[in-house]
Amino acid sequence: MSARPAGLAALAALLLFGSAAAEPVDAGLRSRVEGLLGAYRAVTVAEWQALGPEVAPVLEDVARDARELPTRRARALAALGVLRPDTAAPLVRQLASDWTVPVPLRTAALDVAPGVLGADAPLFLAPFLRDREPRVRRRSAEALAASGAAGCRVLTTEAKGRSASDPVVSAAAACGSRSRDPTPDR
Repeated sequence: MSARPAGLAALAALLLFGSAAAEPVDAGLRSRVEGLLGAYRAVTVAEWQALGPEVAPVLEDVARDARELPTRRARALAALGVLRPDTAAPLVRQLASDWTVPVPLRTAALDVAPGVLGADAPLFLAPFLRDREPRVRRRSAEALAASGAAGCRVLTTEAKGRSASDPVVSAAAACGSRSRDPTPDR
């Protein structure tokens, strides 16, 4: 067999059977992930961390699957952000920026952004303060307020000239009240 047909055969085998490095997730572990994704209660960070980073591919698959419920995808994205921020970051950017994605999933991506994007979060979140969807604008403002001093500076700048009922103004006010709070963070 010449080199070209052998290479094509190897490529076909890889495409058909997947990479040898990508090991399947244990059925019991997958079942626990499914259980947490379907839970009727809030799932703690510790519960996701207890499953370990090897469940990240399952969470990523759910977060990307347009056939899944948006709330389930959002929960998977949040868990992925806890377990593998580097894997979640491009997905957060994609889902938040796509207007065809259901609003609950877009807002969940904005919630996750400060944790996975770090110092880049304020720059990423700022344009969403002018989004056409009110829930996206509100969640972006809340995420900016939660992202620290850089996010609060963006909010303070954006709040100028907006009405008192605007979520950007209330988020900026929350930033201001936190900076004046004499109680130390714990």
